Amino acid sequence: MKRRAALYVALAASMLPLLLLLPLGAVWLWQHGWLTYWLLAAAALGVATYGLTWWLGRAAEPPSAKDHGPVAGPNPDFSPLDLEAWQSVEAVAREVEPGIVFDRDRLLQTARITIDAVARHYHPEARHPVWRFTLPELFMVTERVSGRLRRVLLEEVPGSHLMRVGDAVRLWEFKPLVGRGAKVFKSLNMVWRVARLVNPTSALLAEARERLVGAALGDAGNWIQRRGARMWVEEVGRAAIELYSGRLELDAAQLAAADQLGDDIHAPVDPGPVRLVVAGQTNAGKSSLINTLLDTRAAGVDVLPHTAAFESHELSRDGQVEAILIDSPGLDTAADIPALCDLAWHADVLLWVTAGHRADRSLDRAALDAIRARFAAEPRRRMPPLRILVSHIDRLSPAREWSPPYDLGAATSTKARNIAECLTAVAGDLIVAPERLLPVRLQGEATRYNADLIWPAIAEDLDDAHRARLLRLALQADRKRWRTLLKQAGAAGRTLWQQTSA
Repeated sequence: MKRRAALYVALAASMLPLLLLLPLGAVWLWQHGWLTYWLLAAAALGVATYGLTWWLGRAAEPPSAKDHGPVAGPNPDFSPLDLEAWQSVEAVAREVEPGIVFDRDRLLQTARITIDAVARHYHPEARHPVWRFTLPELFMVTERVSGRLRRVLLEEVPGSHLMRVGDAVRLWEFKPLVGRGAKVFKSLNMVWRVARLVNPTSALLAEARERLVGAALGDAGNWIQRRGARMWVEEVGRAAIELYSGRLELDAAQLAAADQLGDDIHAPVDPGPVRLVVAGQTNAGKSSLINTLLDTRAAGVDVLPHTAAFESHELSRDGQVEAILIDSPGLDTAADIPALCDLAWHADVLLWVTAGHRADRSLDRAALDAIRARFAAEPRRRMPPLRILVSHIDRLSPAREWSPPYDLGAATSTKARNIAECLTAVAGDLIVAPERLLPVRLQGEATRYNADLIWPAIAEDLDDAHRARLLRLALQADRKRWRTLLKQAGAAGRTLWQQTSA
């Protein structure tokens, strides 16, 4: 307290010479007969300064209040249901007050509002939706948020890797002193602004300069506060979506255990393989595609179909299974569509083979429409990436002409124009973007066409495939809660028996 009092006395003593200039200057002006003129000039310049500062403040208000949109968009692995929850988060973010970033209580209150909005979106029927999560999920979301904050600190905050917790605590303890110091400085600054009116011209210029700089800094500060407040809401909402969507139930062990469609398909440890399902009409070229992908005759290829049931092949690298390639029976009638829909429901990538020389694609369209409707009915899932391979393009007219490669963008030959027209027709018939189509010839190892582009095309879809897989496994885990409960009860019973027996 003594040091603080000495500091205040020293500051007041340093301002004393400036304060004495005010009465001494007024006496000097009165002695020379200029006091009246000085008062009139000071009043006129004061009015001009007030008008200028009012105009600057008015001009600076709209930019600071403007909403610049989200700081970071939704996660790429969000399902349609998650995207609807994200809209609720954005609604809160648009209305949040910038000043909350300096108020801990308001930060917590805003977080509660955001969490409540997300919880009610996922559990509208619950009386207290905010508590609809499990303890493992709580620990998992804490781990994920902590990891994100750690990355933000290390990447965005200079010197964060050098600051210790004790340093931050000591800085926080100085907050009251800093606040009182700011009030004292504000009072002294007001005194100085009055004292410099001894020279009205320089006072006007100084006041205008301070207002210009203050308007610019104030607008920048408001923008930073608004972005900070919005970032807070978005990060809280992102964590809440992960928590209430149920996807946090999956840990590394569950990812491996849940990813089993049949006895012949085995999933390794996390992150596990994606499922590539090959489908299409009979004799469209599915078995040839399987052989091309595996680079071996793993499936029969003939005029008659040899694939009578779902067959799977593991694609490994360095002893690690990276993907599971699943071949499906060919589509013959509409009665085959439900089984194919069930298989597609457990797929992460769909490779659809359609014959380019066959104009009837109504069965392909019916099957794809049924698959799309199946995924659209479940907002917690997303449609896996779909890639269309247009086979048998060598049989297009003129059938005897085959001299690849063909430039389909600037087709000059009849064959190239017919191939381009075929791709346009397939895209329209199956409602697929043209860039999702790949024309191929798969028969004969020496005469294959565009076979080397199939794996790069699949690689482009792997990110979307992994996101679709995580949503698929999360939904499977949600349906296996009772099985997990029985396993936990059995393990607890065995432990109790061992303890009582000992």
